[in-house]
Amino acid sequence: MAIATVVASRAMVKQSWERELEIHARVLATLLEREGDMGEADLIDAIGRMKEMEGHRFTLILPDGRVIGESEADKGSMDSHKYRPEVDEAFRAGKGISQRYSATMGQSMFYVARRIPQEGEAKGVIRVAIPLRVMEAGIEESQRPLWWAFWGIILVAVALSVKAGLTVATSVAKVHHGLRHIAEGDFSYRIPLPGVPCLSELTRAINETAGQGERQIRALEEERNLRALILRNLSPGVVAIGANHHIMEMNEAARAMLGIGAVTVVTGKSLGDVVRLAEVMTLVEESEKTVNPVEREATLGDMRLAMRSTPLNDVNERRIGSLLLLNDVTLIRRLETVRQDFVANVSHELRTPITSIKGFAEALLDGTDAETTERFLKIIMRQSGHLDTIIRDLTEIVWLEQNSAKTLERERIPVAVMIDNAIGLCQNRITERRAAVSVQCDGDLTANVHAGLVEQAIVNLVDNAVKYGVTPESPNVEVIVTPEGGGVCIQVRDHGAGIAPHHQERLFERFYRVDKGRSRDLGGTGLGLAIVKHIALIHNGAIDLSSAPGQGTAFSLRLP
Repeated sequence: MAIATVVASRAMVKQSWERELEIHARVLATLLEREGDMGEADLIDAIGRMKEMEGHRFTLILPDGRVIGESEADKGSMDSHKYRPEVDEAFRAGKGISQRYSATMGQSMFYVARRIPQEGEAKGVIRVAIPLRVMEAGIEESQRPLWWAFWGIILVAVALSVKAGLTVATSVAKVHHGLRHIAEGDFSYRIPLPGVPCLSELTRAINETAGQGERQIRALEEERNLRALILRNLSPGVVAIGANHHIMEMNEAARAMLGIGAVTVVTGKSLGDVVRLAEVMTLVEESEKTVNPVEREATLGDMRLAMRSTPLNDVNERRIGSLLLLNDVTLIRRLETVRQDFVANVSHELRTPITSIKGFAEALLDGTDAETTERFLKIIMRQSGHLDTIIRDLTEIVWLEQNSAKTLERERIPVAVMIDNAIGLCQNRITERRAAVSVQCDGDLTANVHAGLVEQAIVNLVDNAVKYGVTPESPNVEVIVTPEGGGVCIQVRDHGAGIAPHHQERLFERFYRVDKGRSRDLGGTGLGLAIVKHIALIHNGAIDLSSAPGQGTAFSLRLP
């Protein structure tokens, strides 16, 4: 734009000089036309007067090209000007302009020529010229302010460009810094909006994208945390296994069942390197050959594991591995064993008296004498009583199990009263075994209990001590009651043969006997201590024993 202005200025100055020279030529042509037929001397004199105009050259040229008037040079030494460009054009068109080197003046000149007259037969041409350097000086003079303005504009533009460049560079640096933060995962970072409009829109779009990314990542983290929380709190063990037998995920329950530490890194490791149970690898390999679940059980130490392996599919239902579920069924299997043992024991315990009753009844039907009949009937009565005791004890245990979660109807009652009632119920057995039972109990000591159940527990403990702990050498049985932690401890102690350690941990199981033959002879059912245990548990208490061979046995019933 500045260059165009300079060019336009140069053209205007040139046009100005052209108009000035044309005016001079027109004035002189008019003057010459008015003076009519001037003589050559008069024409020369007129041209000579033009020399007073400093810097201007005036030349009068006849149609034949002869110069008859010259203000700056000797016309006699000048050759024909008929074919000078400006002269030739003036004769043809009335006006001629040229810019060329003048051999006469020895410099470049700017010429304007005008025919005399403009219309009709040409009598000559008046030519006005100035040195080109004069015109150039004028052009330079007129252009100097433009150049100063041009350079001023350039400097201002450069300054503004530098400032704008620094602003853009600073803004770009901030955007780059923000992008690095976001690229490193800090989606909460927001880039300050720069003053540059285009960068401002870009920055706003980047911040919105970062916000969307932050929300998506937060949603994914919440989903992952929820999945991890669910896995961690699942009771079954869960192990996600990839197609190459590498572990993808394992929850806390699975770690505990397989004996793997909580801090041990298992993700990405081979299943065979982490789990030392051959049955697991066999189960997974079998599962990979079918689309149906595969189930097995395995023993790991004292634990019984139920294992189930199913296909693990992606969202496109394409199998990517196996899902292994582990359940600790140790207690279930133990309860099943207890149930089976219980059924077997009940069947055995009932079969013995029933067989006796049936056998002696059949003998009576076959006919016997009076004495034998009486003896057989006594046996039948004794076995019937034993059978009734077993059924009563079984009914008692069932009732206790069914009501273990219910609230008992309790009353505060002196402990000494319950003990006296219990000993009274055992008096026949005490007399029969010639035992001596002593009681140590504070008469003011009371307990908030179900009196009937606690009396039953004391009866069973005293009866057990009298039957198995009393000998002619050690006939004493002691019942000692002491306060304990806001409750009471009722201890029944004998001084008999004691119980071997390997029997003690199973003594409260149903139908368990230390000496099965002796127990049956003494009328024991094997359920008395199991009933005591249930009565203790239903009162949120406990029963334990302390015994050693040859040192007697002490059962302690603790009631809170």
